[in-house]
Amino acid sequence: MLFLPLIRVAASEITLKNGDRVSGTIIEQNDDLIVLETEYAGKISIKRTHIERIGDGQAAATVSLKIAPEHKPAPIAPKPPPKPKPRLFGGRYMGIADGWDGNANIGFSYTSGNSNTTTMATGLRAVKTGGNDNLTVYARSLWNTNHGGEHSITTQNAFWGGARYDRNIGERTFGFVSFDFERDRPKKLNFRSVTGGGIGHHTLKNEKTQFDLLLGAAWNRTWQPGENTDTPEALFGSTLKHKLHDRLRLQKSFTYYQNVTDTKEYRFLFDATLSADVTKRVGVFITVGDRFNNDPLGTSKKNDFLVTTGMKWNFGRKK
Repeated sequence: MLFLPLIRVAASEITLKNGDRVSGTIIEQNDDLIVLETEYAGKISIKRTHIERIGDGQAAATVSLKIAPEHKPAPIAPKPPPKPKPRLFGGRYMGIADGWDGNANIGFSYTSGNSNTTTMATGLRAVKTGGNDNLTVYARSLWNTNHGGEHSITTQNAFWGGARYDRNIGERTFGFVSFDFERDRPKKLNFRSVTGGGIGHHTLKNEKTQFDLLLGAAWNRTWQPGENTDTPEALFGSTLKHKLHDRLRLQKSFTYYQNVTDTKEYRFLFDATLSADVTKRVGVFITVGDRFNNDPLGTSKKNDFLVTTGMKWNFGRKK
C-alpha cells in the first residue's frame, strides 16, 4: 500500500534517547520509522525505538500524518478482438485443392470385327461450399472413332465445361457469376465461351432436395469457320439435386439462352445424371444430355443427343 502525506508537518525537533536533538520537517512516518528532512543532511530515517520525544514533549508513538487514501487505477477494459474480415467459404482459409466434394467418371467401349469403334466419355463435377459461398466446376468430354476402314474416322470429338460461383444475399436469394465453354469438331464449333451473371432463388431446399431457379444475362463469343460472332444473350435456367436414397442420387441442369439482338435465335443445354454408389467411393452412373441450337452453322444439325454410362469415383467428404 502506498502512503502519501497530504500536508507536511511543521518544523519539529526530535530528541533521541541518547540526548541528541535533530531538527527538521517530518515528511513521512510509519510504525517503525520517521523520515525527517533536514537542511544540512537531507532526508534522515530514524527508528522510533531511538526517539525520546518529538517537538514539545509529544510522545514518539503519537505523531501521525494524514495519509492519502489508497488510489487504485481504474481497470482498463480489454480491447475487443478485431472483427474478422469477410472471407470466402465460411471464413476459412482454403487452398486451391482444399474443401472439394464431387465425383469423376469415365466410360469406355471398344468393338472389333463387323463393327470397329472406340468410344470414351469422361466427366468431372466438384463443389466447394462455405457459409455463404458455393463454387461449382464441371467438365465433360465425348470421343468416338471408327477404325474399320483404311483410315480412322473421328465421328465425335466434343468437350465442354464451366464454373459457377454463388453468393447468398438473402435467406432464399443468391447472386451468381458463371463461365461456360464448348468445343465440338463435328459441328465445326472451334470454341464457344459464355460469360454470364444474374440472380438465383432457392425455390426448394431441404435435406433431400435442392431446386434453384436462375435468371440473368450472358455474352456469347463463338469461334467458327468464317466470321466469329459476339452475341448478347438472356439466360434462364434451373438446377436440381435430389437424394432418392442414401446411395442413389439424381442431378439435373437446364439452361436456356435467348439471343437479345435476334429473337428468332435461341439454344439450350440439358444434362441429367442418375448415379448409384456401390461403395462410399465407387459407383456407377448414367447421363443423358442434349445440346440444341436452332440456328447451327452450315449443314450441322440442330440437336445433339447423347447418353453415356460408366464408373464414377467420389472424392471429398465420405457420403
